[in-house]
Amino acid sequence: MTPKAIETFSTFGVGILCAVLGIIALAVFFTALNRLATGGAKPETMAVRGVLKKDTWATVHMSDAETFERVRFIGFTNTQSIKTHLPYDLNGMVILEDAEGRRFLVRAKAIRMIVIAPAAKPGGGQDAEPGAAADRGRM
Repeated sequence: MTPKAIETFSTFGVGILCAVLGIIALAVFFTALNRLATGGAKPETMAVRGVLKKDTWATVHMSDAETFERVRFIGFTNTQSIKTHLPYDLNGMVILEDAEGRRFLVRAKAIRMIVIAPAAKPGGGQDAEPGAAADRGRM
């Protein structure tokens, strides 16, 4: 090979190598950026401080008179991520799970009321009336 051919191959080789490495670097960068933005396309966890926690059981009343007894909130569907492969119509649905592990997807707009039972007191039972313990102390 002549020195001119070696110089030509090395010039084109370095240019092609730089282009390939640039494409790989951009692909890695945008993949990492997408992973951080979507969090792996998991359902958004729903927690309202002091009210709805992960293990809070509730009764959900729907606008069409259907009731879901003893369910907990898992999260919401999010179709803004490419990785979910869900139709746009399923965007913004609430994921509920019952005690047996069955999951229900319901429209968030269709929820009319959420009833949360009071937590059991550590002392055993609940008072007969909310102010009964306070009234006993005044006697």
